[in-house]
Amino acid sequence: MKKQLLAFVVISFVLFNIGCKKPPTQPPDEKPTNCTYLAGNRNYTWRMDTVAWFPSTLGGVWAFSDSDAYVMGYIGEGKTPWRIFAGKHWDGTQWTTNINGTDEEVGHVANDVTGDDHFMVSVGNWYINPPKPALGEFDNRTKKWKHYQFQTTGELRSVWTDGKGYFITAGDNGMVYTKDDYTAEWVYQKAPTEFSFYSVTGIDKNEIYFWAYSHFASGGEHRQIWKLNDGSWIKMFDTQDTIGKIFDLAKTDLSNDIAVYKCDITDSLKIYIVGWESYLFEGKGLGLSFRRTNLSDQGLPLRSNGREAGGITLFTPNDIWIQGSRYNNYHWNGKDFQQMIIPGLPIDDNAFGVQLKVRKTSGGKVFYTSEVSSQVYVVLQGVP
Repeated sequence: MKKQLLAFVVISFVLFNIGCKKPPTQPPDEKPTNCTYLAGNRNYTWRMDTVAWFPSTLGGVWAFSDSDAYVMGYIGEGKTPWRIFAGKHWDGTQWTTNINGTDEEVGHVANDVTGDDHFMVSVGNWYINPPKPALGEFDNRTKKWKHYQFQTTGELRSVWTDGKGYFITAGDNGMVYTKDDYTAEWVYQKAPTEFSFYSVTGIDKNEIYFWAYSHFASGGEHRQIWKLNDGSWIKMFDTQDTIGKIFDLAKTDLSNDIAVYKCDITDSLKIYIVGWESYLFEGKGLGLSFRRTNLSDQGLPLRSNGREAGGITLFTPNDIWIQGSRYNNYHWNGKDFQQMIIPGLPIDDNAFGVQLKVRKTSGGKVFYTSEVSSQVYVVLQGVP
């Protein structure tokens, strides 16, 4: 009996240890050491719709989806009774003046518009002389507008969002308004400049970049680039006062726009500054030392063709659209620049028109707004 009991204990001990034996240690998953990006698409089937007739100005387009987009601005109907609209809506089939609200509910003339998957902010001025800044918010879930009209002098020129409920808009005489949550109110602050901000973009709500412009009757035109970092203003470039400039730019480079991108894995920062000469500046973290590359060296032919870049839209470092003067529009896919020939736009390099930001839906469709003749605008839709 004792032998049977001892055998039972030994067998149980062996089976217990076999059942509890730890599996062999697996090597840890290798973490990525760099950011990788797919090459941006260049192949689209295009549709062009005229949405605004003389006398019109457009602030841009925002698309919630392939079949749900808004174009905002001062939109002429082009026929009697010559009405003007604040916006039009793309319903998947046509552009209509039904923007889920009236012009009074929108409350402004748009200079720029942006948004995320359900919330849109359009900024500009309201109907008063001299102009006062104003903006409209649109919640695509409730289909409701809310407008704000401010008392500072001038117009709001540009707006950016982190896609998480933070919005920042900037404009004349260094004015800045921020909104940190969808339900929050707008908060005003004054940048330490009298230049007007025409472009604002950011990495997140703590790292924002601005391109500013001013024209002086006595001293010609000047440009500035600013950074707002955790509430502190840093002037990074100034053609009027070049002492201590951070970006290696010349006054004759004639910058027109700025775009930024940061890789979180390597904490590496890319800043694109485009104009008569166009550059990529690369740095680390919040450092203020940069390596400069002229985009002409990467194949951008604008300068060699006697043209300049008027604007830039950056989705990823391998998906960048640069709007050149005279409809010279180029796309960077990480390997080379290619001119985007869009049916319906002039290709003779002699015509001139305002080209606005490219917008892209989650499905890869692009919306692109262009002036095709004096104060006549089209929206182009590119289906991948």
